[in-house]
Amino acid sequence: MTVTSHVTATDGVTLAVHRYTDIDAGRPTILAVHGFPDNHHVWDPVAGELAAHYAGRYNVVAYDVRGAGESSSPATRSGYAFAQLIADLGAVVDSLGVSQVHLLGHDWGSIATWAAVTDESVMGRFASFTSISGPHLRYAGAFLRSARTPLALARVAGQLLASSYIAFFLCPLLPELAFRSRVGVKVVEATALIGGRGQGPKAPRSLSDYLNGLGLYRANMPAPMLSPGRQLPKTTVPVQVLVPRWDIFVTPALQRFTGAIPDGGRVVPIGGGHWVVAAQPGVIARLTAEWVDRNAGQARLSR
Repeated sequence: MTVTSHVTATDGVTLAVHRYTDIDAGRPTILAVHGFPDNHHVWDPVAGELAAHYAGRYNVVAYDVRGAGESSSPATRSGYAFAQLIADLGAVVDSLGVSQVHLLGHDWGSIATWAAVTDESVMGRFASFTSISGPHLRYAGAFLRSARTPLALARVAGQLLASSYIAFFLCPLLPELAFRSRVGVKVVEATALIGGRGQGPKAPRSLSDYLNGLGLYRANMPAPMLSPGRQLPKTTVPVQVLVPRWDIFVTPALQRFTGAIPDGGRVVPIGGGHWVVAAQPGVIARLTAEWVDRNAGQARLSR
């Protein structure tokens, strides 16, 4: 059961913020950010595990990204650009009345969070970051240029194949037709079974979650991957990357490409596919709690 409040973003979009617990400023706050084509409900099983095994230890919050769930949609495609997603994250943190949060991101939620934790204007608001199946797009571009051996070339080729759906999402009208006909929805649901999402509860999605979420791809891709730049962004936020072994969209090789991770970060291989947050919520809750506990003391000292 969640308590929902609404936050107005800098461009007028309304963001639905869902609190799984009361907010106590004296304990660490975990803020979860979902990906495409999900809404905040994808975090329900993880929140349930945290409540069952770590009751009273953390504030647990998730929000519906603009265009998803109970949040409203921007008027134009530019409303999905990284600058606005970062501003949304800051607005949600401000609404919680805490000085810092521990971020937990999956898929596009992780991609957007990478952009935030490497942005010096907001970096200090984040005590730690747990990333699942969503790289920094500029580092993804660097990875695609990193092959120097036949094995590395094979890994890059594997990621290019895994990312081939992006070209389809960038096409005008065709993805919308696929989702409205439900064919695209069935394809996504089928891929979700790989790695065991079918073992966990199925989070509800609406057609608008699919259609609006295309704006994330169209506003932010493929430029960062085609031209990542020579000076790649860094972060001082402690980062752990959880790497599902059977992720068919973000390959383990890309997720282990750790150039953005500062000293003291960690990469943890885990069983499961792309939607491991639904299939293995206990694992996600445990590893997130470990990382939060490891960094909560440092967060308090830095205030």
